[in-house]
Amino acid sequence: MPETVSVIIPAYNAARTLPQTLAALRAAIPPPLEIIVVDDGSTDETARVAAEGGARVVRLEKNIGAAAAKNRGAAIARGAILFFTDADIAAPPDAIALIQNALRDASTDGVVGLLDENIPHANWASQYKNLWMNFTYARFVGAERIGLFYTSVAAIRRDLFLQLGGFDENYRGASIAEDTEFGQRAWGAGINIILEPKLRVVHLKQYTLANVLREDFKRARALTLMRLRKRGEPFFTSVPSFYQLAVPTIYLTGILGFAALVLRNFTLGIAAFVGLGAFWALNFALFNFLAQKRGLRFALRAALFLPLDVLVVGLGMLRAFFDFARGKRY
Repeated sequence: MPETVSVIIPAYNAARTLPQTLAALRAAIPPPLEIIVVDDGSTDETARVAAEGGARVVRLEKNIGAAAAKNRGAAIARGAILFFTDADIAAPPDAIALIQNALRDASTDGVVGLLDENIPHANWASQYKNLWMNFTYARFVGAERIGLFYTSVAAIRRDLFLQLGGFDENYRGASIAEDTEFGQRAWGAGINIILEPKLRVVHLKQYTLANVLREDFKRARALTLMRLRKRGEPFFTSVPSFYQLAVPTIYLTGILGFAALVLRNFTLGIAAFVGLGAFWALNFALFNFLAQKRGLRFALRAALFLPLDVLVVGLGMLRAFFDFARGKRY
């Protein structure tokens, strides 16, 4: 008989999207044992919406952050499997079945899914961010074991989650890196997490370009601090190596371009153009993916936006080095 599944959803001012999230989970076949919504000190109608949607509601008096909220849900869950998702995610009807089937194998400890390529928001920023996330995670389809635990769609055996100590509650606020850090610990502890490509959820969040840049800055800072803090430990990242190389490439290109303008040096100008070409060449796999999914015009717009995005990511990394030198670890 398949193991029971408890769904855990941290929610902060999520009254707008939560009804779709809960409706999708109620439509699941088979259904989960329970749906736990941890209302993380919301100031809107999140708690009422969650209760009306059939969820078991844990209401926190103040906002303690997504990491701690997920831990509170896990502590009271009754299922043998914990399925973490977000209040702006719509799971497919077979989500619970896919999770149970993946964990039917005793050697599998956890499973993560993908963001579906199709979302309800047509604006470019939302489409780009969603496809980027799909692209980076889909690279691990077929891998025997991964160090990822992306909690928009991630499940793990409850006893193992508790043995690992849950999410690191030093991460405050919205979910940025606590799931990545948990994935690192699980990876280092030999926990076997796999990616199930059929487990695809729809992200209901709408992005603007400013949202994308702000989130990428925060994530770059958080992941760099994590890497500095965990020096010498096993480290698994979803960020492609070509993207990591793109950061110093775009900064070198910018330096060369600035020097060319100030010194009015033609050779430096040519070098800057070569650097920009190298940057685009490094990211060709991403552009090709975007062109296949949304057309050449979409991919060309991404090629124009990406240098700015990577510059912001670099600033997040620099901020992390500065913060680490000042003694900050999170």
